[in-house]
Amino acid sequence: MKTLRRALGAALALSSTSALAGDEPPLNPAVTQLTIDETICVSGWTKTQRPPQSTTGPIKRALFRGDGLPDEAFESAILDHVIPLELGGFLDDARNFQLEEAEEAREKDRTEHCLRRAVCAGLVTLAEAQAAIWRDWRSAAALCGDRRRSARVAE
Repeated sequence: MKTLRRALGAALALSSTSALAGDEPPLNPAVTQLTIDETICVSGWTKTQRPPQSTTGPIKRALFRGDGLPDEAFESAILDHVIPLELGGFLDDARNFQLEEAEEAREKDRTEHCLRRAVCAGLVTLAEAQAAIWRDWRSAAALCGDRRRSARVAE
């Protein structure tokens, strides 16, 4: 099982670094800098935006087949939005999904939450957060951390 988990983690790491940077990010047109106070900055708003399993299931299967992952690892792989819903990512555009290992998904979730808080606090624009996480969520985490430190210093 550990060998399968390591293999899955390595394959998903390759999958999650797909060449998206040149593509136009799939964004929810209802979420803009002008609408964040009525959308992403409202507690619980993203829960109203979840795509149904009838949409996500086929996307997950297609990504799984495309990445050549073993069938027995299907249940342990997480289908995640590249630009999260809480940053105005399009909810059911196939380009906005990637497969992740559970630990990586939890780490990315922390970055997503931090970036949303920074956007809602006015420390970073929505467009900056979206562009950063679209390019590379790990680098986006540094943006969030830099902004948090800057805000504390300014206080």
